[in-house]
Amino acid sequence: MKNVIKAVEISRPLLWLNTSMPLLWGILATRGAVQPSDLVLFAFFLFPYNYFLHAPNDYFDFETDARNPRKGGVEGALTPKPLLAQHAIISTLLLLPFLAFTAVQFPPLTLASLGLLLLLSAAYNAPPTRLKGRPILDSLTNVLYAIPLQVGIHAAGGTDLIAPQVLVFAAWGIGAHALTTITDRDEDAAAGVRTIAVLLGRRNTALFSAAWFTLVGAGAASLAGTPLAAALALPYLALCIIGRDATGEAGRRLYRLFLIANVVIGATITMLVMLQVPFESAVAAGATAIVGTLIALGASVGRSVLRARQRA
Repeated sequence: MKNVIKAVEISRPLLWLNTSMPLLWGILATRGAVQPSDLVLFAFFLFPYNYFLHAPNDYFDFETDARNPRKGGVEGALTPKPLLAQHAIISTLLLLPFLAFTAVQFPPLTLASLGLLLLLSAAYNAPPTRLKGRPILDSLTNVLYAIPLQVGIHAAGGTDLIAPQVLVFAAWGIGAHALTTITDRDEDAAAGVRTIAVLLGRRNTALFSAAWFTLVGAGAASLAGTPLAAALALPYLALCIIGRDATGEAGRRLYRLFLIANVVIGATITMLVMLQVPFESAVAAGATAIVGTLIALGASVGRSVLRARQRA
């Protein structure tokens, strides 16, 4: 049971919706309804994918995390490296049944886009590429958060290799990654971690991030056919302004505001997508989204409660 709890902790439950909801958007926007087989992919993008994304990351980050006062040291929050190695292997093996299911149940492009996502995720975390440690490339690689949307489009029968809405979401991913590196800039620099914020500094990184969010606003307006859609980028542009001087507690507050913006805007996009499909399909999709949200929040709250008990 302890290993299961640790696996959930490694997978970052708060981030599960960042991958599962775009999949749902892609399916609804393309097919207009959720089918039972789609629920397997939705479940995959809740826990298994995020487990695979973060377990190897934590293993290869072990030494730098040990030097980071926010992640290890006196707090004793680090997982032993041999245990992280086990989780990295298990998380990789857990992919196999989902890959097999995808190959059998969905159009061929679905497996291709899913395979691309997994390869990019591995390249981000693991040597010899280890793109996470290559400033600028670390943010550009965050287009991987847009690929679940493309997987959903392909699963529903879409044939575009890269759909226009995926390009807009990719721009969001790049901007979001750069913005969040600002929050850990000093800790990362002290621990010897090379990120875009360490390389460029807070102000230049905020400008870099703002440029991508500006593209998000322009892309959203173009896709929706109304300039009002550009308003989706405004909260992130506001965060970029805050991020120019966000140090210490201000940096941690910036990250919390970023998570809140994601929840609000994600919920807004979900509602807008559901308004475009028949009522029965919207009800089924809404139920799926609510269940997924409750699972993610439940796992996150449960993780926090267990940590509090361990410290008590």
